[in-house]
Amino acid sequence: MEFQLLFVIILLAIATFNSLILIFKKENNMLKYRYLNTSLFFYNFCLVIYYIWFEAGYIVEVPQLLRTLSPLMYLCAPFFYFFIRNAVENKTGLTKKDFIHFLPALIHLIDLLPFYFESIQTKTVFAATIVTDHSQINSEADGIIPIQFHYLFRIFLQTLYFIYSVHLVKKLSTRLLVLSNWKQHVQRDLFVILICLGWLVSFQFIYAVFESLLLLEVIDLSVENYYLRRTSLVGLLGLNIFVNFRLGTSSEKKGDEEMTLSKQTKARISPSHLVDSIQQEDSEKIETEILAAFSIEEIELTKSKIISKLKDENLFTESGLTLNHFASQINTSPKLASLVIHKEFNTNFKEFLNQHRIAYAVSKIEEGYLDDFTLVALGEISGFNSRTTFFNAFKKAKGCSPSEYWKNFQESPL
Repeated sequence: MEFQLLFVIILLAIATFNSLILIFKKENNMLKYRYLNTSLFFYNFCLVIYYIWFEAGYIVEVPQLLRTLSPLMYLCAPFFYFFIRNAVENKTGLTKKDFIHFLPALIHLIDLLPFYFESIQTKTVFAATIVTDHSQINSEADGIIPIQFHYLFRIFLQTLYFIYSVHLVKKLSTRLLVLSNWKQHVQRDLFVILICLGWLVSFQFIYAVFESLLLLEVIDLSVENYYLRRTSLVGLLGLNIFVNFRLGTSSEKKGDEEMTLSKQTKARISPSHLVDSIQQEDSEKIETEILAAFSIEEIELTKSKIISKLKDENLFTESGLTLNHFASQINTSPKLASLVIHKEFNTNFKEFLNQHRIAYAVSKIEEGYLDDFTLVALGEISGFNSRTTFFNAFKKAKGCSPSEYWKNFQESPL
């Protein structure tokens, strides 16, 4: 494990532990923040588990735990809402009607039950796929409902909870001023808390929009999404610093020195630290171990089927071709197909398809296809379902647009 990754995991573990301690503190001023600390605990806990399991690759050692914590992600936003609601309305605890806020987590848990009963070998393949290609974490290891739906829906709910929380604070701000036990600190605290979580929610919402556009193949913003996810964590960092330093020290002066040190330590975290940290040799070792579960003949057969379907039958020209559909065409599992493509061709399924589509488009250009048809038509017969996706993929592969390539080809000597 790289030092950088270990450093991030340790800091997140400290933040998780601090949040858990603050949940059970019994001082009156801390009881008011219990649901905020609970929300923060779920954010921190799910994040540190992500880095340990997928960035460090330990999920391959315990594949039976895959997706066991996924329902917990639905609890982050509701507990933040409970905190805001109780703060502005001067309430404590939950009401009977609040159970509705836990339904998404419960539904997700039930939805994942079939996956939980999958074999260890199947889960191991899923785990290896995600560890070797982190972009697959939101598309692999589904329950009855696609996991990608849960990820986008979770962000959508989180955004709604935040907007309604801001509405409550604005609507009841006048009432806050007359609450003697809150008027000195609540407005400042709520403002900082909303700013921090607002940062997180805003960037994650933009990420969800870009991810949706990517799924629809309207535009490829994979690189932008990578940095959006990392940038969103700045808000979580700020919230950790505020809660563990500002609120934690207000309960007892004795802890001032320790919490100041915690703040200085956490301030060293930046989005640049939250990057993919698995070494290439570790990734290859994991792939090799998983592929060892299959016979050489099975792997070679899968590889030949992949080549046959793409090169001989031009299956890549099918617009909207998914990994699941492609795997069904070669009578194998999506997981094995994905692993073989990554191991044998050193790329992922999407890029693998685009390589063949661009090669096909180039061959058509050189055959004179554009003498009679448009660039849009060329993209469509090559398997792209939008002009933008075709142009972006072509330029990424060839360093120029299709029209520029065509022009250069026409001007080149025979």
